[in-house]
Amino acid sequence: VVDTHVRRVSYRLGFTDQSDPGKIEQDLMQVFPQQKWNRVSNLLIFHGRYICKAKPLCEKCPLKHSCPSSLLLHG
Repeated sequence: VVDTHVRRVSYRLGFTDQSDPGKIEQDLMQVFPQQKWNRVSNLLIFHGRYICKAKPLCEKCPLKHSCPSSLLLHG
């Protein structure tokens, strides 16, 4: 399921450059094995709700050192 959180986090982490939910889903399906799709979806949703919000909390993010968006925003 590609909701607002999955869309935002997938883009920021560099998993997709798409904005259409269907295309984002296809990109994510290429990155992650099928047996992990449900888990990945939940992780992206919760990460988007609590850390990678519209105004991201990069300083608290465990992925900040490998996140393309964080590196661009914070060097």
